[in-house]
Amino acid sequence: MNKPIRSEEDVIKGCIAKDRIAQQQLYKQHFRPMFQMVHFYCSNEEDAMEILNSGFLRVFQKIQLFRHEGSLAGWIRTVIYHVMISEIKTKQRTKPNIELEHNDAEHHDFTLEKLFKEDLDSLIHQLPPATARAFSLFANEGYSHHEIAEKLNISIGTSKWHISQARELLQHKIKMNHE
Repeated sequence: MNKPIRSEEDVIKGCIAKDRIAQQQLYKQHFRPMFQMVHFYCSNEEDAMEILNSGFLRVFQKIQLFRHEGSLAGWIRTVIYHVMISEIKTKQRTKPNIELEHNDAEHHDFTLEKLFKEDLDSLIHQLPPATARAFSLFANEGYSHHEIAEKLNISIGTSKWHISQARELLQHKIKMNHE
């Protein structure tokens, strides 16, 4: 039985060689932040897990393309993000169009999965700068509140407030676009 792989370079080499232990270690190391990113855009955990697993499959298939020009986590995040956007667009095209009555629309939880990346980016750019930056770090890059606080030199509570504020503002903007 193979012993646990320790260094990031060894994990990458193991994944290129299709070593299941290396793949498992990479998956476990990056699961939480990637799940947070994907789940933010999905309406439920089942969809998030489906997309996340498709994303990790793509990571394992393309790991030899990682060029060490940035962090491995950033590369993984980018690959999974592109898989997620592709899956969301595919689901958008295959979903039946259901008209909601006006009263239902007021109570419907409009999620970001209903938007294409361009629409989302446009809405994020309309947020106050500090809120947009904190939100992007959280949603797009998978940072925790603690990491955001350190990176932006703010408190964890302020990070949570910015994320909450961004969600509220984005949901309002999305609702306005759908009325």
